[in-house]
Amino acid sequence: MKRRDALGRVALIMGGALSAPTMLAFLEGCKKAGDTATGITFPFPAERKTMVSEIAEIIIPKTDTPGAKDAKVGEFVEMMLKDCYTEKDQNSFNKGLEELEKKDFLKATPAEQTNILKEMEASAKAEMTKAGEEKKKYTEAGKEYTDAGVPFFRLMKELTLLGYFTSEPGATQALDYVAVPGRYDGCIDLKPGQKAYAM
Repeated sequence: MKRRDALGRVALIMGGALSAPTMLAFLEGCKKAGDTATGITFPFPAERKTMVSEIAEIIIPKTDTPGAKDAKVGEFVEMMLKDCYTEKDQNSFNKGLEELEKKDFLKATPAEQTNILKEMEASAKAEMTKAGEEKKKYTEAGKEYTDAGVPFFRLMKELTLLGYFTSEPGATQALDYVAVPGRYDGCIDLKPGQKAYAM
């Protein structure tokens, strides 16, 4: 499968809501050697690996289909951040991890963890809205606009969905996978309860 096709399919799953940095990272591929962030360490220390995997599992928990941990989404998130994202996005992600460490995220109960992430999601939405408004003002004034990177939770959620639905467990067990598709049928009715197709 080509990279652009995979991106298009994941964007459809997410309702077409991928941020520009995620689309650029996915389309451009790996960064040049020497592109490193100043605030984040790769590979992640063990506690951060665990935290990223736990957050991914909260976003896509194991049910009758595999969860994010089964699809090794934590490893995918780390690899994508290291190889494909700019320093400002890596630093934004690092700030989010630091905030979670201050709140003792890994020692919190599952309900507390969910509430912490809901707060971060609301904060990310507000931040994205504010950044959009500021960008518009700068553009109208003819000034150069630079943003601070994608907010942590938005980036984490995008990478979790991207990693999960492009993984073997996600594509074959959470979606209706057709390994060798037949002829193209533009309009196929889905039966009640049928999974969406992985293409």
